[in-house]
Amino acid sequence: MKKYRIASIAGDGIGLEVVPPSLKILRKVAEKHNFQILFDEFDFSSCDYYEKHGKMLPDDWKKKLENMMLFFLVR
Repeated sequence: MKKYRIASIAGDGIGLEVVPPSLKILRKVAEKHNFQILFDEFDFSSCDYYEKHGKMLPDDWKKKLENMMLFFLVR
């Protein structure tokens, strides 16, 4: 069975409302077509993250995303 590791970064705007249900749909598609998706969900790149940390991304953001496919929803 093929496996895909995908970084999911919801961000703000439609992201926080749309990404979680979208991941659920993608998991069902993977199940139906006999492959697996492993999602690593990150909370950075959002206003909430900025309020907590004073910046949009952690210093090691690039390392965290190495070797992953990215799943973004943007307006």
